[in-house]
Amino acid sequence: MSKVRDQPAPAVLVVDDDEAMRKLLQRTLVRAGFAVCTASHGREALGRVRAGSIGAVITDMVMPDMDGIELIRALVVEYPALPIVAISGADDWGSYFSMALRLGAKIGFQKPVSPADLITTMRNLLQTSGRAKDA
Repeated sequence: MSKVRDQPAPAVLVVDDDEAMRKLLQRTLVRAGFAVCTASHGREALGRVRAGSIGAVITDMVMPDMDGIELIRALVVEYPALPIVAISGADDWGSYFSMALRLGAKIGFQKPVSPADLITTMRNLLQTSGRAKDA
């Protein structure tokens, strides 16, 4: 009789063109027990999601190449159950937030993001979607 191995918890994908912000969000989530991978723009992020084992995406809205709006549109079509969190430091955050929600993001944050709020949100989203394993 073969033993079934536990599959690792799907990773949270952090997408931001700002390397310092990407690393800060990654560090915050790793310290809270999440598996995390990163991407610097939407096209890279889409490739990582397509490669598999992504449980949720946190994406900046304003990025070169493929921005958060385009990324959310693509993800919602291909992966409608994938939880997406939008973040932005733009002055007109309200318009980005509204658009992100209309496109399918579950929640949005204005930078700087509170670590406690981010961790709580990600735990809730992953548990609700059935993608968490004790994160």
